[in-house]
Amino acid sequence: MKSSKDDLTDRSGELEGDSMTDTEEFSSAVEQPLSGIHKEWNGVSELPADYIRREDMEIKDVAKKHIVPFLPAKSLMKFRAVSKEWNDWIVSPLLSYQQCTSFQKLSGYFYQSVDVDFQSDPNFLSLDRSAIGVPSPSLDFLPEKVKVLSSSSGLLLCEGLENYYVCNPVTEDWKCIASHQYYHGSDAAAILAFDPEGNIESYYHIVVAVPLLGEPVVFFEIYSSQSNSWRRSSSECLELGDTTVIGGGVYTKGVAYWNTTSNDVLAFDVKNEITTVLHVPVSPSRFGALTQIGDELCYVTAYNDIGDVFVLDIYGGMDMSLKRSVCVNLGHKKSRQTFGEVPSVDSGTVSCRVLPCMNSADDIVVIYTTERIYLYHLREQNVADDIVVIYTTERIYLYHLREQNVATLMTPGQLNPQRRFIPYTNSLALLHELKN
Repeated sequence: MKSSKDDLTDRSGELEGDSMTDTEEFSSAVEQPLSGIHKEWNGVSELPADYIRREDMEIKDVAKKHIVPFLPAKSLMKFRAVSKEWNDWIVSPLLSYQQCTSFQKLSGYFYQSVDVDFQSDPNFLSLDRSAIGVPSPSLDFLPEKVKVLSSSSGLLLCEGLENYYVCNPVTEDWKCIASHQYYHGSDAAAILAFDPEGNIESYYHIVVAVPLLGEPVVFFEIYSSQSNSWRRSSSECLELGDTTVIGGGVYTKGVAYWNTTSNDVLAFDVKNEITTVLHVPVSPSRFGALTQIGDELCYVTAYNDIGDVFVLDIYGGMDMSLKRSVCVNLGHKKSRQTFGEVPSVDSGTVSCRVLPCMNSADDIVVIYTTERIYLYHLREQNVADDIVVIYTTERIYLYHLREQNVATLMTPGQLNPQRRFIPYTNSLALLHELKN
């Protein structure tokens, strides 16, 4: 079977004018090993330089305190080479905590073909190749081949043949999770729940929606990093019937969400262990994705109306009613010369779907078609700062609707519609250390 490394690999041509791969950039930025980065800080004897009186602060100290935490992890790793002082600050647990709570933008997607025999390696699609990336997109620092199941605030949940792993793909720190009691299936509906805000110990949970064999019941098995153990929740879902819960769910604001084959959304409050089903009034043929728009989790579907015109239907609220429809013209008639030889969309309709998008900084809808990927920015009821990432079989383009210009981001291979995309945020988040 063809590995996904043959498609969408982080090759040197992915960014015009940049011949370095992610691995080369990370290794050349610092001489220290990347794995175990947070263990290098020596504690009180090397307090960060911003612990000084405000009137004595220099511009570099202002930048370190008020700018650095808002940068993606890849950019911070490059700054380790500035000086020993900067290196000590960047590897400190304090900055790790500040950065993973401050930087919340969508950085890209881990993607992988969904198969049962681990023939496809994961890979990473960055929305900003120069600033956001990971040193090993295939996650080959893990002890075995894995599937990427979920992402939460910079940490990934992966599934091996028998074990789960939680890792940070930037620092390459990882933990093997204790064995669970119930059978989760070959493609587990597992979600990583990690809330960095106020979570100094970096505790996290894994929530798995487990179908009861032979019965229309879904129960939940929960792992806690604090206790390093699994337990079955007393909460069960009886409303789905024969509907199947789909893997690759999302977590936001204390709640885990899964798509289902009927377009209903299964929700589970992790803290209170309360489950509910959100009924989205669309047919299964109009499959959509969960997308955070503003402070609200929405369900978004997309279809190609005609030519370059796409319609986004946005459903929200506890009743998941239709909030609004947005007509988006993703054509490039005014920029045809900029595209050069890139073919335009055929006059017929194009099959498309929406990719899941979790971020608290921008309102983005990501549309995936068999020919292109579009990154569309929304601002409340109006459209502002509109950016579209357009994918063809040759390249991905960043299209600014207001300026009507195009920038080439990367030159990947052809996308496979069967791949699963997991939204990811570039973070220095720590992994919880188990205590003996």
